[in-house]
Amino acid sequence: MEQQIRQNRAELYDLLLQYIHSKQAEKDLSEQDELSMDLLRKSITVLGDRLRDAEEKLAAAEKRLKSTQEYLHKLEVENKELEQFTYIASHDLQEPLRSINTLVELVATEYTGKLDENADNYLRFIRQSSNRMSDLIKALLDYSRIGKVKVKETVDCNQVILNVVDDLRAAIHESKAQVIMENLPVVDAYPIELKLLFQNLLSNAIKFRQNEVPPVIRITCVKKENEYEFTFADNGIGIAPRYQEKVFEIFQRLHNKLQYEGTGIGLAHCKKIVSLHGGDIWLTSTPGEGSQFYFTISA
Repeated sequence: MEQQIRQNRAELYDLLLQYIHSKQAEKDLSEQDELSMDLLRKSITVLGDRLRDAEEKLAAAEKRLKSTQEYLHKLEVENKELEQFTYIASHDLQEPLRSINTLVELVATEYTGKLDENADNYLRFIRQSSNRMSDLIKALLDYSRIGKVKVKETVDCNQVILNVVDDLRAAIHESKAQVIMENLPVVDAYPIELKLLFQNLLSNAIKFRQNEVPPVIRITCVKKENEYEFTFADNGIGIAPRYQEKVFEIFQRLHNKLQYEGTGIGLAHCKKIVSLHGGDIWLTSTPGEGSQFYFTISA
């Protein structure tokens, strides 16, 4: 738009100069020349109107841009305040929870087996609930910390997967899981967050496996125009279509906690980490056959 305005302004100035330089000659103009000058004046008027219209549109666009920038700044400030509140609230909740856990342990040590069976059950329920609350608070703290240290590094995804496999060695051995990794790229990423992303996806593939069917997890990546598209494919229990959007929301569980352990925040972590890297995450799944989790990272 600015280029068009400059072009219109230049045309207008050229016409004005021609008009001024032709004043002396105008005295001797014939009727035909007079008509030409009239046409020139009209052209100058039209160009002037176009120039003013373009300048008004530019001013309106600049105003909208400024408004958008102010809104984005406000949104960024509010988001930082929300993250800070989440961190502080979660951190402050830990201390009273520690006290509860300590008291429960003292009561359990002192009175287990000395009271009736109901009392023992109550103590067990309290201990389980406090442990679950502790896990939720830790998960919330971890979620609030994602992206705190925004320093990208050159990361070899192959090595990250090998490190995650080593960390999950016990679960892989217990489930007899097979992890198949094709040649993965070297990317500019946040190393801690990227490892957490890979770990969550891999541990979910192991956790949500079919009964008596060893998990097979295949990790691949393809290079596209300006991004890498990763795929974590498994042969697990799968996810029904109506839940495939819900799984990325924080503290969302699709299964009873007695069936599968966890806080329901792992995939929310994944979504936030992928967003931090300027990408998207989605899935396809067939219940009883397995799931394919896809995500992109800027190249």
